Amino acid sequence: MTTTPRQTVLSATDHLAARLDGIIAAVLAPHLNGLEWTSVLVELDKLKGRRPSVTTANDLQSQLRMLTERLGGLGFPFDDESRTVSTVASDLRAVRRNLAHTNPFTTLEAWRAADHCVRLLEALGDADGLIPATEIRHHAFLEYAKESGLGPAPALPEGDKAAETSHGPVGVGSATAEQSRRSMEEVVRGDRSELVYEEWVGHQAGDVTVLDTIARNESKLKVRALAEEIVDLEWPIALARLAKLVGRGFGLGKVVSGRQRKIEHQIRNANLFIDEHGFVWSTVADAEDWTEYRVDNGDRPRDFKEISPREVANALARVREEDPSLDDDDQELAVLRAFGRERKTQGVRHQLDLAWELL
Repeated sequence: MTTTPRQTVLSATDHLAARLDGIIAAVLAPHLNGLEWTSVLVELDKLKGRRPSVTTANDLQSQLRMLTERLGGLGFPFDDESRTVSTVASDLRAVRRNLAHTNPFTTLEAWRAADHCVRLLEALGDADGLIPATEIRHHAFLEYAKESGLGPAPALPEGDKAAETSHGPVGVGSATAEQSRRSMEEVVRGDRSELVYEEWVGHQAGDVTVLDTIARNESKLKVRALAEEIVDLEWPIALARLAKLVGRGFGLGKVVSGRQRKIEHQIRNANLFIDEHGFVWSTVADAEDWTEYRVDNGDRPRDFKEISPREVANALARVREEDPSLDDDDQELAVLRAFGRERKTQGVRHQLDLAWELL
């Protein structure tokens, strides 16, 4: 029976959500002291200085957050060094947002979404969940092949090969007696007090044809949806950086100036807030209320111009609070060290001056 691309995506993501609840619960159970895994997200939002959102265990949005965001002291418990889980789950976050916004899908996008679901379950070692997920992907490809006039699709392998090589869900290991006595706040906060900057690691959430047809309404909606999903993870994020990430999400290795301007135009028309310094936030309330700052994780130090003046100002305020005896120069040096810097280059000086104006 022929199904619409949206029905295919719904089938794939509904199946994924049904599998992820148990996987997440099993991996984190030794660290939760009997609490629901959704309590991690509540504490994580508190750690990040964000208003806690309503979360449920069967909600795909909450599940994908668990797989893509650093869970405080638990780190990335579902990932290995290749970051396959968080990368694929990041692309699926954009798929989920398009579903939530009732944006249209092509047969190619439906097949890609189903493929992401298969790849995620495979990376998580879910042998039982792989079989129906692979069937959905196979039928999605049949629809794409039929629409595109391709040759016959290969038959679905008997006894799903992916299931035969599955190694069981990844995990963070068993908890010690000391860990089981720790509160959820202590588990999420971990041994360090700093909030660590996380960058969006998605690889390709859609096809470059979306950018080629950006004047069409359905393409505009997809560009805005991806931008909103990236901002949800990275805010505050520089507008120029966001446009480049959106371009990458739709298959571009390099975003030329013409593309950049068109993408930025769609970002400005998305359900987002852009402050006077060109940094993008989920809402104006986030920009007004946020009092935190993030340190780099060491993998890729941020360009200082990509650090919001509000974030630098928050770091200055924290330094002042901790040691009021420091003069302005020493406060600035302490802030630079917090962000992994030592020298006051021209670009650094500019961001510092903007930050002082916000205090």
